Amino acid sequence: MAKLQTSSKSGFNAGDSYNIKYISIDKIVIDPEISRIFSPNEKIIDAISRSMIKDGFHKEEPLTLLSGQNILLDGHQRYAGAKKAGLVEVPYVEKNFESREDAKLYTLERQAVRRNLTGAEILSIAEMIPDKKAKNGEGRTVELFAKRFGIRLSTLYQAKSVLKNASEDDLQLIKEGKASTKKIYNKNKQSSKKEKDTEFAVNDPQGLSSDVSFLKGAVILLVDKNQLPAAELLINHYLDKNQKRGFYNLLPDTVSAQLPRLPLIGTISVPAH
Repeated sequence: MAKLQTSSKSGFNAGDSYNIKYISIDKIVIDPEISRIFSPNEKIIDAISRSMIKDGFHKEEPLTLLSGQNILLDGHQRYAGAKKAGLVEVPYVEKNFESREDAKLYTLERQAVRRNLTGAEILSIAEMIPDKKAKNGEGRTVELFAKRFGIRLSTLYQAKSVLKNASEDDLQLIKEGKASTKKIYNKNKQSSKKEKDTEFAVNDPQGLSSDVSFLKGAVILLVDKNQLPAAELLINHYLDKNQKRGFYNLLPDTVSAQLPRLPLIGTISVPAH
């Protein structure tokens, strides 16, 4: 993976020069992977088209193409508007990049500069963030990406979580603009919490998750070492009160007998006469 570069470095945001040329619109290449980063707005495209029919394509706002390949990187709505207006040639500038990944980053960065990013675009950014730093110490951390694209750090972390845990249907809702990354993140968080809450069944050791096997072993060891306060602290830290009875039933009788007794369920205390 290519190292993260700032816009001041050659190869990231640098072309041969800001030399505007003209190209036949039919020779422009639309790359599916890069074009899906962009979320078109039909109303804006219609307005651009009407403007171009009247005044032509302003060369002050040329398209940006990948040098030598004519792949459209920036100006998708201007391109769509020009095609709709029936223009034959359009102005463009070329840019060189060290890698395809950097070209995609440039496309995303241009969207961030120009307007608010959509949920789909935020997911595209999150997809490009590696889980670990590069060996050279210049890894693309979430913090660097958040600063670069002007996105809240929490938003990017949520997007990474959504990419990892969301269903295909939920991801599609985000891509179609029908749900935000935050909404899907909160939905998954609530679902995860419900699953965790039902892992333990009151008075039912079979309902206990296998994930508590480590807790069982630790408690048995502490009790054997006569470290009862530490064992009790560990149980209280990991278990809710309605989960403790089921957990106690997993322990050997000799161990559970030494632990603080649990209140009986369904008993009624009768005052002494």
